[in-house]
Parts: sequence; C-alpha cells; structure tokens
Amino acid sequence: MSMIYTDQQLINRVETHAEGFSGWKKGIYLIAVRSSADIPDAFDDKAYVFECKKTGEQPSFFMVATCTTHPGVDVLKHYATNKDYNKAGAPLLKSDTIVYESHTHGKHQGKYNAYRQTKPFPYHRDTDKDNKAEEQGPVTVGNISAHVHRASAFKISSKNHNWSAGCIVMNDPNKFNAFMTFMAKRPLSLCILKQF
Repeated sequence: MSMIYTDQQLINRVETHAEGFSGWKKGIYLIAVRSSADIPDAFDDKAYVFECKKTGEQPSFFMVATCTTHPGVDVLKHYATNKDYNKAGAPLLKSDTIVYESHTHGKHQGKYNAYRQTKPFPYHRDTDKDNKAEEQGPVTVGNISAHVHRASAFKISSKNHNWSAGCIVMNDPNKFNAFMTFMAKRPLSLCILKQF
C-alpha cells in the first residue's frame, strides 16, 4: 500500500482513529504514519507536519519527511545487554494515538536542538529480540524520552541501526532543519498512525 496521502485523508484518519483526539487545537502537529512493512533499520515511515492556526479549524499542511518510528535493530536485539538501553525491552510508541503538546524544544542528548518528549505517551516494549518492532505486550503510559530528532547532521541516512530507541527520527538533515526553523521553539503535538 502507498504511504502517500492527501491532507484530508490524514486529517480524517486522525479524527476517526487517533485515541486521545478531542478536536483540533491551535498549534503544530507531527502526524507520523508507521509503515506496515517495518523493514529492519529502514527509514520507511513518514512524518507529516501540519499547523492549526485557530482552535476548531482543520490544520494546513507544511511538509513531509521520511523518518522512522521504530527502534533500530541494535536496540531490538541488544536492549538486555547494552547499558544504554532499558532492560525491560525495546520501546515503541503506540500507534493510532495522539498526545497534545507532547514535545517541547530542547536538546537531544544535550547535543543539538530537537524536540523532547515532555508528556506521557502510551508505549509498548518489544522483547522477542528479532528484527521487527511489534506493538505487543502491555501498554504503559509514561515519558521514555522518545524525542523527535535527526540522524546524521551531514548526510541523508539510509540505515537506522541505533538512531532510534523509540524516537521519531528524520533521516534527511535538510528536512529536519526546515522542520526546526518552522517550529520556532513552539510546542509540538505528536500523533502516530498505522499505515492505512
């Protein structure tokens, strides 16, 4: 199935399928569509950015970028033995969910400007140590530092590896920079949808 959607298709999908949706509120939305293929270590998801200029009105489209919403294979397979990962399992934010103003401007790992998770978001922990990031097991709601950030600062990245441990990671630094400029330090609402 295609991952190319019209603005209205995405808006309708959020309104009808995103748990937590309670109307369009003024602000910026990142609607990440999670690929059903889940190709290991690929940036095969899409991040659609919209702005709602007035509460109660539908948002307008700003940009789209390739991204991943899946943890990389290194995280999926080595979460139990790598000291940098949570031994409870590889984190995966729950799809078909929206959290308003879930992220605020800040530093990713203290290194560069990005969007940090500052509100609880439902998530799963994948524990079967294969190459796929499945939404399996119990849902927990919390802050797991699932930030919105970039991969390489210098080139378009083709492989995830360990860039994402539950984060939304854009692989094109130019797209990420355009996103950050547009955001202008405003709060960000995150919605993750399953591919449809």
